[in-house]
Amino acid sequence: MWNDLKLEIDICTKCILEKTRINPIVGEGNKKAEILFVLDSISEEEDVKQKLLIDRNGKYFKKFLEYSKLDLKKCYFTTLTKCSSHGNLIEKDSITKCNEFLVAQIALINPRYIVTVGERATKSLLEDVEKEDIKDLVGKVFDFYGEIKIVPIYDISYLFKATDKEKWKLIKILEKL
Repeated sequence: MWNDLKLEIDICTKCILEKTRINPIVGEGNKKAEILFVLDSISEEEDVKQKLLIDRNGKYFKKFLEYSKLDLKKCYFTTLTKCSSHGNLIEKDSITKCNEFLVAQIALINPRYIVTVGERATKSLLEDVEKEDIKDLVGKVFDFYGEIKIVPIYDISYLFKATDKEKWKLIKILEKL
């Protein structure tokens, strides 16, 4: 199933991102993970090297997760879209067209928790919160199809400017997973 999904993503031409991508990325990590992290997008550096969380933001995020005592070997990381936008804003159409791939990943992994990283990832999976501020959603637990729970957290770029209190709150949230 994973090989089929990767092939579908590699040959996908459903949206504008396929015209500028170098290497689509399905995701990475433990395919039987209890925790699935859904990030907004793939950076240019990640696109070139075909690996998530290797740019400045990704390294900072990994370090942050280590402080929360999460075992990264027990997590899986993916993105809303599987192709880089090369710094451009990702259109909602691209997220919508890529959604079937994310749904397939969720079904294959069947995690206990989905941690949505940032407002865009959160609102893409939780349609009922479209008008709410991400600060009001962070740390809350939402039901998602069956036994799966969604836990929104701040976007990686926000962590650079977050207060110590906000960072500590996130660490405590992640420690509970």
